[in-house]
Amino acid sequence: MSRSVRCLVGILSLTMSWSAQASISLSSDTETITTRVRSIEEHYVESMRDERLGLNFASTFHLREKRKVGAGVSVGGALGFVGFNMELNFEESQGVLAGFGTGPGFNSIQISWKQAFDGDFLAPYTSVGYSRWYNSHGSSDDYKKSGILDRVLTDEEKRTGQFGSDFVHAAIGLQYNQLSGELSGVSLFGEIMAMMEVKRAVLLPTGTVGALYYF
Repeated sequence: MSRSVRCLVGILSLTMSWSAQASISLSSDTETITTRVRSIEEHYVESMRDERLGLNFASTFHLREKRKVGAGVSVGGALGFVGFNMELNFEESQGVLAGFGTGPGFNSIQISWKQAFDGDFLAPYTSVGYSRWYNSHGSSDDYKKSGILDRVLTDEEKRTGQFGSDFVHAAIGLQYNQLSGELSGVSLFGEIMAMMEVKRAVLLPTGTVGALYYF
């Protein structure tokens, strides 16, 4: 076999080998592209469904703009041992909180102004407000189970068990907001608070944890 023929055979062999490898690589790339396209389509369909149902929000402010009312529970803080809260968002950054609660030997009510700050899932906020802890029935020494009441009640109020204590309070907190999916609108929060009993000017540190659902 002449040298030119051998060279031609070699070139043909290399070409066939390269073509086979290119075909395998192209097939693999095609499968990868197909998988990615399918994933994008599924994500798009899910996003369109959530958007149609109002389950997707771009930020905390977007959630508060679309869902004006929140309801939930809290433990500790301005309402005592446990409380029920309602939040009404007048603007995306501002709202009013109102609630009632209970604790050992007392009931409570509160109203507060809340200033929210924008964020993704986590967003800070501040609040200022007023609360009243009271017991009009008397004949109870359960107040001893509350460190706050034990510090602010007079000896006469402790003796009779009847009292009404007024507090002003300020708080700073951090709120987690679920912005997408079936649980969108669910919110968890924690805050540190300073309460001052109005008549006796006693400053008391406390804290609150709780959950809200915006609808």
